[in-house]
This record gives sequence, structure tokens and C-alpha cells, in this order.
Amino acid sequence: EELLIDFCELVGKHSGENMAEAVWETMKLYWLVGRVIAFVMDNATNNDTMVTSIENLCRENGILFSASHARM
Repeated sequence: EELLIDFCELVGKHSGENMAEAVWETMKLYWLVGRVIAFVMDNATNNDTMVTSIENLCRENGILFSASHARM
């Protein structure tokens, strides 16, 4: 089953860091921080950077998350 939880305009560059901030805010809004185990996306480089940035945000908040294991 699929469910779209957010669709927002990304302001600024579509860099992985900028995308991670937008995703992180959505995760916080819907109480998903610490509950997401994987991201499904294409192989664009900025998606790699986004997942690594999410890993860093998780680490800063004491949450275990591995970018290398969370990319599908």
C-alpha cells in the first residue's frame, strides 16, 4: 500500500542537503523521526547525499539510521 504524506515545493537548489531538510521537516511533522527504515528512489547523486544527510540528522538526535542500508 502507498500513501503520499507530503508534497512541497523545494525552495533553492535541489541539493541533497536541501532535500534532506525538507524531508526531515515532514518526518518531524508526522512523528516519523526514528520510524523510517528505508527510502525508495532513483540513483541520482543528490538522493545519495540526501540519505547521508538524513543519517547525520538522525545521529545528531541520537537515532540509529544507516544511509548505506536505507537506500532501496
